[in-house]
This record gives sequence, structure tokens and C-alpha cells, in this order.
Amino acid sequence: MHPQLLYDLARYRTEQKYAEAEQKRLVLLAAGRRPTLRARTARKLFEAAVALEGEETWRIVWEKLQARRRL
Repeated sequence: MHPQLLYDLARYRTEQKYAEAEQKRLVLLAAGRRPTLRARTARKLFEAAVALEGEETWRIVWEKLQARRRL
């Protein structure tokens, strides 16, 4: 595949996941529940990784979050 197409596809998927997470967060806020410290920290880390536009960076952050969840 063309590298730009892969990049665009990955970016689209990332934006979709981010939008879904934001929607879930808004639902929790509307219900009067506050996200956990872990969730807030993960969101900030993910935002920072996406802002840096480093595909490898966000992948590392995601792997670390998944590793903590498996423990």
C-alpha cells in the first residue's frame, strides 16, 4: 500500500477512537461520575502522544496502558 494511505488510515482510526473516548467521558460527566485518576492520566498521555504526531510514541503509551490492565 501507499505509505500516505496507511498514514491517513491510521490517523482516521486514531481520531475515531479519540472521538469515542470523548463521547464516553461526556456521558460519565453527564451522569455525575468523574473518571478515575488512571483514566484522566491515560487521556492526557494519549493527547500528548497524538500531539507529537509520533506513531511510535502513542503505540508505546498504549502498550504501557495495556500492560497495566493485564496485571
